[in-house]
Amino acid sequence: MMALDVDIRLKHGAFQLAAKFSAPGDSVTVLFGPSGSGKTSVLSAIAGLVPSDGHILLGGCPLGDSTAGLWLPPHRRGIGLVFQDARLFPHLTVRQNIAYAWKRAPLQRRHDVADAARFFDLQSVLDRPVVNLSGGEKSRVALARALVAAPDFLLLDEPFAALDGTRRRSFIAVLLEMQRSFRLPMLVVTHNIDDAAALASNLVALKAGQVVVQGPFGEASRDPDFAALLDARDSGAAVSGLLLHKGHEAAQRYLWLRADHIVLAMEPPKAVSARNILEGEIVSLRQEADGSRLVELKTAAGPILSRVTVEAVEELGLAEGRAAWALVKAHAL
Repeated sequence: MMALDVDIRLKHGAFQLAAKFSAPGDSVTVLFGPSGSGKTSVLSAIAGLVPSDGHILLGGCPLGDSTAGLWLPPHRRGIGLVFQDARLFPHLTVRQNIAYAWKRAPLQRRHDVADAARFFDLQSVLDRPVVNLSGGEKSRVALARALVAAPDFLLLDEPFAALDGTRRRSFIAVLLEMQRSFRLPMLVVTHNIDDAAALASNLVALKAGQVVVQGPFGEASRDPDFAALLDARDSGAAVSGLLLHKGHEAAQRYLWLRADHIVLAMEPPKAVSARNILEGEIVSLRQEADGSRLVELKTAAGPILSRVTVEAVEELGLAEGRAAWALVKAHAL
């Protein structure tokens, strides 16, 4: 398995990046952070598109090492890169775009163009000019082209930006199946918490050019430094989809349950429409800037957060140590 180890420094004008993290070689790592945090700069350095100080190792082998004066060019790194806008060759057909990468792949590791087209459901558009494709089709062509290039590690920069909700979920499912089927490790950039939860086994969070949190997603996403990166409306917790009652894509790693979508009850609910009711114990109540309370409930599915009003705290008698039931609204899934 080709793990990626990064310890780099670079400067763009007044912006300074100093990022140190590891991405395992057997799963999907999400590089998360707000706009301007340095996510794309990290990918560019790993791919060899911009020089940096420090070192980058893939499977223990250096791709770049400023101390040793080593900087491999992009085509010798074994790194695949899928950009936000796909960057297909507009004058070529789908087949020709994929074949362009196939011709440049190592002979012993080539994936057949027809097999790649079948995997990404592109057989019916193989001879169509890419300018006539939908956004979702272009994204799948970019993935097929990346796959047949036979990289050791795949980087994806905001690959969902041009996709709506349904196509977004479909693309995430394709990515996860691609990682499993071809054992291809990935580093995916996103600033969307739902996408991060659906994809990530591992999390690396950036803020102002610095890594503030890294580790397994279920644990790292509970770190206060990660919570501080989220908008208030995105405050919540990751729960394994396997622990919830339907209503979600089975392939997703986690579901992100927002605090605003969780209703609390102080006794077992009866005759309600909610399919997911999680019993737990209140472990904390944190006051927020607007005066509301963020209630953390310890459940068998993991920590759950619920945002409630001061009035609700008083009327329900919410307090640490009390039993409570979290009702997950259907649209949260």
